[in-house]
Amino acid sequence: MADAFMAGVEPGGLTNVQEIRILLCYMLQSVAAPIPRDALTDIITAGGMANYFDTEAALEDLIRLQHLVQTEDRLVATTVTGNQIGESLGVRIPYTLRERSVEAALQLLKRRQVEQDNKVDIRKLEEGGYAVTCTVMDGERSLLSVTLRVSDPWQAEQIKEQFLTDPALLY
Repeated sequence: MADAFMAGVEPGGLTNVQEIRILLCYMLQSVAAPIPRDALTDIITAGGMANYFDTEAALEDLIRLQHLVQTEDRLVATTVTGNQIGESLGVRIPYTLRERSVEAALQLLKRRQVEQDNKVDIRKLEEGGYAVTCTVMDGERSLLSVTLRVSDPWQAEQIKEQFLTDPALLY
């Protein structure tokens, strides 16, 4: 039965809801930016840092105790108390988990900013295939726009993914 609660948790991961709460506060306090709730869960579980159910329970507890605030669009940010928990108790969490969680959160925020600052449009062509238009933006202005024609949606998604990984490379 214990294996069910350890599913997906790598060796050295957290199995205690209290420690998961501290890690969540530490991560949000460190990045100092709101993060979507589902992304928080993904960061913790995909990295093998904790179990999905424990992570969700920890998030619910922190929101209920008002250590975290959840807005209508499901963004989560720390309150003053949540920041204090992250700062003072963060040292109780293994260094590697703290660093991995913060790095993953920063990567997520960077990716969201890239997606916000650049555009990719995929449209199906009447004569067959797809047109992928990648645009590097400067605020509201387009700096560079490139349109590629590909044969299938998989290729279109691959181009989109590669462009959003490093738009400056195209520029």
